[in-house]
Amino acid sequence: MKKILNKKQRFIRLPDKLSHILIAVITCLILVSIVEWDASFFDAEFHEGDVVLKSTYAPFDFKIKGDIDYNATEAARKNAADSIASVYLIDSSVKETLLNKVDSFFSSIQALKQDEATEDRLLKIREAITPYNIPLPVASSILGLKDPKDFFAEAANIVEYVTDAGVIPASELARLNKDPVKTITLIDKVKNTEQAKFIGDIWSFSDIRKKTDSLLTSIKDRKEKALLIDFISAIFSPNLKYQEAETDFRKQTAVSKIKPVYNALEVKKNELIINKGERISKEDMLKLEAIQQREPYPVRVVAFFGIALIIILFMLLLVLYIELYEPDIIVGNKELMLLATICVFTLIVAKLIVVSPLPSNLIPASAASMLIALLLNSRLAIITTCFLSILIGMISGGRLDITAVSVVGGMIGIFAVRDVRRRSQLISAGFLIGLANMVYFIGIGLVNSLDFHTYMTEAFLGIVNGMASAIVVTGILPIFESSFKTITDISLLETADLNHPVLKEMVIRAPGTYHHSLVVGNLAEAACETIGANALLARVSSYFHDIGKIEKAEYFSENQTGESMHDKLSPTMSSLIITNHVKNGVELAQKYGLNKRIINIIKQHHGTGLVFYFFKRALEKTDSEEVFEEGFRYPGPKPQTKEAACVLLADSVEAASRTLDDPTPSSIQGLVKKIINNKFIDGQLDECELTLKDLEKIAEVFTHILTGIYHSRVEYPEDTGKKK
Repeated sequence: MKKILNKKQRFIRLPDKLSHILIAVITCLILVSIVEWDASFFDAEFHEGDVVLKSTYAPFDFKIKGDIDYNATEAARKNAADSIASVYLIDSSVKETLLNKVDSFFSSIQALKQDEATEDRLLKIREAITPYNIPLPVASSILGLKDPKDFFAEAANIVEYVTDAGVIPASELARLNKDPVKTITLIDKVKNTEQAKFIGDIWSFSDIRKKTDSLLTSIKDRKEKALLIDFISAIFSPNLKYQEAETDFRKQTAVSKIKPVYNALEVKKNELIINKGERISKEDMLKLEAIQQREPYPVRVVAFFGIALIIILFMLLLVLYIELYEPDIIVGNKELMLLATICVFTLIVAKLIVVSPLPSNLIPASAASMLIALLLNSRLAIITTCFLSILIGMISGGRLDITAVSVVGGMIGIFAVRDVRRRSQLISAGFLIGLANMVYFIGIGLVNSLDFHTYMTEAFLGIVNGMASAIVVTGILPIFESSFKTITDISLLETADLNHPVLKEMVIRAPGTYHHSLVVGNLAEAACETIGANALLARVSSYFHDIGKIEKAEYFSENQTGESMHDKLSPTMSSLIITNHVKNGVELAQKYGLNKRIINIIKQHHGTGLVFYFFKRALEKTDSEEVFEEGFRYPGPKPQTKEAACVLLADSVEAASRTLDDPTPSSIQGLVKKIINNKFIDGQLDECELTLKDLEKIAEVFTHILTGIYHSRVEYPEDTGKKK
C-alpha cells in the first residue's frame, strides 16, 4: 500500500543519484584495476600443462633465460665470497697492558739503580724481569743506562703508535697479503665502530724490528736504539684478533645474495613457439611469459580498454537490474557500498590466488554469493554471481571452467543459505558447494578424457573450495553485519534469546508487557510467513517493540493490578505518557545496540495512531476548550515495511482481544477484522506494501491463533472424595 508517487520521488533525489553514480564509478575503476593488474593478451591464453588449440609464433625478436649456468653461478658466488674482507676485533686492553708494563718495568729499573749492593744484584734483576719475559742481557743493558727516563718515554710512544696501527702474528699477515681483498674490517666494541683498514698499515712482530728504527728519531745512539727495539719486541703481544665466525657469516651472506646465472636463449620473430595439439612445457611458458612482458604498448592499451568496456557493461546491467527489480537496495548508500565491497574483495582474493602458486580452483567465489544472499537478498546474489564468475574467469586467464564452477558453486551456495538460521548450517552449505564442485570437475574430466588421477585431484580441490568458502563466510559475516549495520537471520536468532538483558528486565518490571510481547511475536511471525515477509525479523522485533514501557510499567493496563495510575492524571498527561513509550523504547534499543531494522519497527509499531481512550476522555471533560486530535496521536512514522505493519496489527489485535468478555471464534474474527479495517481507514497502512489480499490472509491467521489461545475448556467435575 505504499504510495508509488512518494517512492519514485525518493529515488530520484539528486544527492542520492550522485552518490550512487559515484559508488558505481569508483567500484568500476577498482574492478578494472584488479583485472588488469599483471595481465596481458597472452596471459589469457596459455597455462603450463594445457593443450593448445592453435600454433603460436613469436611476434618479435627477444631473448629469454634458459637453464642455470652452474659454472658461472659458482664463479659469481666465489667472487662474492672473496670480495669480503677478513674481520678483526681490536683488543683495546692490549695497549693499556703494554703501557703498564713499560711504566712498571721503569719503576723496577729505578729501584734497582738506587740499590747499589752487588751481592744479590743479579738475583734482584732476575726477579724484576720475570713478570715481563725480558731477556737478562736486555734488562742488564737497560739498567746500565745513565738516564733510562727518556728510554722508557720513547718506548711508551712506540707502543702507542704500533698498537694504534694494529699488530698481528707474521703468519696471519702473510695470509692476508695473499687475499684478493687488500683491506680488513676492524671492529672496536669499546667505541662501537667498524672501519676498513689497508693490510699494508698493519704491523707484525717482524715489522717491529724492521720499522721501529725509523721511528726512533729522539734516540741517536744506535746501541740504545737496538736495545729499545729488543725491549719492545720482548714485551709486545698482538692486539688484533681474527673473527673467523663473523668473517664466514659475512661471506655466506654475500654468497646468498647472488642469484643464479642463466644461459640466454634467443628467439627470432615468426619462430614457432608451440604447435597445435601440444602440451605447454616449462620452457614454452618461459617464452610465452617473455612475450607477455615485452608485449607492445598499443596491444596493452587496446586490451585495457577492452576489459574496461566489458566491466562497464556488466556494471550497467547490474545497475539496471537493481533499478528495475530491487529498488529498495538503492534507497540509501549502505547497501550499494556493501555490495561493492563484497565484489571488490572477492576479485582481490581471486587475483592473489591466480598470481600465487595456488590453483585457480580454490577461488572462493561462492563465499561472495552466500554473503550477498545473507546480507542483501538471494535474487541480487544470483545476478551478481553471474557477473563475478565471468570476471573471475577473465582474471584466471580466460578459463571457462573456472567461470562455470564459480557459477555452479555460487548458485548452490545461494540456495543452501536460503533458510539458514544457525552458523553451523553454513558449514553444511559449504559441504553442498564442495559436492557440487566435485561433480562438476568429474564431469569435465570425463568429457575431456582426462586421467582418473587428474580429475579426482580437481574434484578434491572443489570440495576444499566449498568448505573454505563456508569458513570464510562464517568468519567475516559478523564483521560485515557490524560494519554496515545490517542483520541476518543468524544474528536475529542470537538477538531473540529471551535471556537478553532488556527482556530479563522487562519480565521483572513489566511482566504483563513481557507476556503481551511474546504473543505479539507469535502473531506477527505467523502473519509474515503467510504473506512472504521476514517472519523472524517480525518476531524478534515484537519481543522488543514495547521495551519503552519498562520505565513506567505501572501506567500500562497489562501491568496494573489495582487502581489505574491514570485516574489522577489529565487525559493529555496520560496520553503523553502512553505515546512516550515509543521514544523511550528507541533510546533503550540504541543503548543495548539493537539493529537499526529492529529500532525502525519499534518506531513504527504504532504509526501515527490515535490514543482513542484518552482522546475520548478529553472530549468528555472539556467544556469550551478545543481538543486537537494531533495531540493524542503517536509521533510515527507509519509502518514502512510489511514486517512493521504486521507488528502494528498484531500489537493492536492482541491488546484488543483481552477486552473480549466471551472470546468465541466469531467474536474474535469480528474483532480482528474491525481492528484491521480501522487501521486501514486511519491510513496507518498507506506507506507499506501490504495488499488487500495480504490483509485478508493476516486476518485469517490472527483469528486462527487467537481462537486457539482463547479456546473453551471442558469443565471437569470436582472430586468429592467419595469412593464407591
